[in-house]
Amino acid sequence: MKRNRIISLAAASVLALTMLAGCGNKNALKDGKYKAEYDKEDTRGWKAFTEIEVKDGKIVSANYDYVNKDGKLKSQDAEYNKAMKDKSGTSPAEYSPALGKALVDKQDPSKVDKVTGATHSSDAFKEMAKKLMDEKAKKGDQTTLKLPQTDVKK
Repeated sequence: MKRNRIISLAAASVLALTMLAGCGNKNALKDGKYKAEYDKEDTRGWKAFTEIEVKDGKIVSANYDYVNKDGKLKSQDAEYNKAMKDKSGTSPAEYSPALGKALVDKQDPSKVDKVTGATHSSDAFKEMAKKLMDEKAKKGDQTTLKLPQTDVKK
């Protein structure tokens, strides 16, 4: 009787460890480079995108920016950056790298703080990064994730 109890306990322990190991692998990020972008430009002619790189299951780099139809990045548009900085106290040249660094540091989009003056962009980045991790990086699928743009002209 005692022998059966020991065998049952050992079998249950092995089963529990197997289940935990299997669950952990489903949530691990696969190494590679991943990109998410909106399917069209917003009302101002910019299309947001997020790129992350994963090595050894950890995010090692993250980039967030916007591109226009001419291929120009919002973070490099001096006129746009000056106007936004004057109005809100920050600019894409400042908040884009700050958001990327925060994701690398925290490894979890929900723990990334919003940047004051760039609330909409902060929210978009966090949403894109989460979907990119869940739908692509956990599966090792390096095709670009297209997300529906909600800020469109009607």
